[in-house]
Amino acid sequence: MKDKQLEDIIEDIRELRDADFHVCKHSEWQSKGEPDTTDDITCSCGEFDAVIDKLEKLKEVKDER
Repeated sequence: MKDKQLEDIIEDIRELRDADFHVCKHSEWQSKGEPDTTDDITCSCGEFDAVIDKLEKLKEVKDER
């Protein structure tokens, strides 16, 4: 896979993470003034970032060859 293709995929993931339909539970909780809750308020943005990190590592390994 070419670097440009990897960069395009990484950018697509960033756009999905930042899209209006992706609602981060942690951000929503913060916007409400951080009230006490028993709900899961885990930030889901990190899941997108983890995939980006894997692609970045793949790109680095490819560059080393």
